[in-house]
Amino acid sequence: MIRFVFIINIFASGIFAQSSFSGLSSWTFSQTVGFAGGGYLITSNNGFRNGAMLPDSSRHFKIDLVKYPAGINGQSIMTNGKINGHRLGLKINRLNYGIFEGKNMDNQPTEDYSAGDIHIQMAYAKPSNSGRLVFGVNAGFFLSQIEHTNAKAFTLSPGFVFNSRIGSMGLTLENTGVVFDSYTEIKEKLPSLLVTSIVSKIPKIPIEFEIDYLRALNIESHLITFSGLIHLKNGLIIKGGASTKKSDQMTNISFINDLFTDMGVGVSYEIEDIFIDINSYTYGPGGLVFAFGISVRY
Repeated sequence: MIRFVFIINIFASGIFAQSSFSGLSSWTFSQTVGFAGGGYLITSNNGFRNGAMLPDSSRHFKIDLVKYPAGINGQSIMTNGKINGHRLGLKINRLNYGIFEGKNMDNQPTEDYSAGDIHIQMAYAKPSNSGRLVFGVNAGFFLSQIEHTNAKAFTLSPGFVFNSRIGSMGLTLENTGVVFDSYTEIKEKLPSLLVTSIVSKIPKIPIEFEIDYLRALNIESHLITFSGLIHLKNGLIIKGGASTKKSDQMTNISFINDLFTDMGVGVSYEIEDIFIDINSYTYGPGGLVFAFGISVRY
């Protein structure tokens, strides 16, 4: 059970608290780990959480692995393409909580069981005639399973991005939808978020900086994330991120731990048509999250 406690403490606390569907707010994309949950509009290797960020030109195939403490693992597969100016994408995100020892009411051993979540999404985006305004949407099916019990939901995440010479502004309604089944008899709602994003490129300097404001729609909570990256020579990229959750994770026991808590860092390397991505995130007393991703342009 420690695995569930850990994942809920990271992602379901405050802004993400809906127990049957906390997996919708988890990080299964490597770059999100390095950005501490932000980076909705940063173009480099974007995972189109805002559907309007579907890539315009190149087709990509991406595989990401995220390793949490307590034996929890996340994986994702993404691909995208374009047909007659219509941008299309597919994402499959999976969260594996591991194998658990079964016990009956008398605390006697029974058959072991597994627990996990899977989220399958189709994405679509279409730019305006000028190309400055792009509309997009992610639509999918979410399934969470613990032993023989499951929770199901249909998800819909519409969004748009407005591009200018100095940067971009985006808005997305993330994880709205319809709940079919949940783990309890209490009527649950999805962890829907209204995400407002602004990203800017500093003139004559290869730096991108983004601010995201995440507002929960079904509970009173909000979050601000700060993320950015630096393009160095020879395809090397350094990135990082933090959020306003930092104060919640500080223990006041160790200055060093408090300094680096709620901080994501990462490095990426692009060579021809291959993009390699390594990231980590520090969750205060909860430990480190590590992530690795590889993307191939085809």
